[in-house]
Amino acid sequence: MVQTKKQQPARKKKRGKKKANSHRLALRCFLFFFLLATILFFAYQCFSVRQPEQNNVVVATYPKLEIPQPLSQRREQIIFHIGYTVSYNKDRRLPNWVAYELTRSEAQGKEKRNNRFTIDPNVEGVSATDNDYLRSGYDKGHLAPAADMKWNATAMRESFYFSNICPQHPELNRRRWKDLEEKIRKWAIADSAIVIVCGPLVEKNAKTIGSHQVTVPQGFFKVILSPYVSPPQAVGFLFKNEASLEPLREYALTIDSIETITSMDFFAPLPDEIEDLVESQFDVSYWGF
Repeated sequence: MVQTKKQQPARKKKRGKKKANSHRLALRCFLFFFLLATILFFAYQCFSVRQPEQNNVVVATYPKLEIPQPLSQRREQIIFHIGYTVSYNKDRRLPNWVAYELTRSEAQGKEKRNNRFTIDPNVEGVSATDNDYLRSGYDKGHLAPAADMKWNATAMRESFYFSNICPQHPELNRRRWKDLEEKIRKWAIADSAIVIVCGPLVEKNAKTIGSHQVTVPQGFFKVILSPYVSPPQAVGFLFKNEASLEPLREYALTIDSIETITSMDFFAPLPDEIEDLVESQFDVSYWGF
């Protein structure tokens, strides 16, 4: 009996050691699964963000891919708004160009249309006003359309600044120009994002309207890049400032052609081999117009 009593503490010590080992094992298992869950979470966060194609890494590197480079001197004031960037020409009371990226989520925005045209508070110098367009025979034509800015109340309000507006023939503004805007929203949804640059074409001694002598463009251009597809796709459009009744494909041109007409270099941050390819041709079947 004495011997047995001496052995009992030894057995208790052994059981205590096993219990301690099991606690350590449980702790190690917990730490392992915690670290694994953390790694998987951050991996998911990284890969759930839109990833450009491997040969399109330049898109992520240059966030201002949409900003064109002028090939000739012109008066301009660059203004950055929440939804678009504008090069404003105070002599003409017009934008030289407007550029922006439209993403899939932005194209599906629900913000209500503003409809209140106002002077851009950032403009240095004279601006157009509502009275300049009154009984002029021209629409107040958006370059960055209000419907592309429905993702944000400020973006919507700023789309009605006169720095984003040009005198536009009603049968252009309400027909093929509008049709192209609607197409662009569909392309943005399909391709995850579209980059757009557009602007007026102005000749010397152009007609003006209103007391502020707002220049009336002879035409308009729009260039479009889909950078996140493989291979990237691009197309340009050129319209006279008159009634547009032909199908959209009749107004389509290569980006190279638009660059020659506008004296601007579009999508310059792209690697030369990609830029040369997308700007020298366009695929009618891809765009579906």
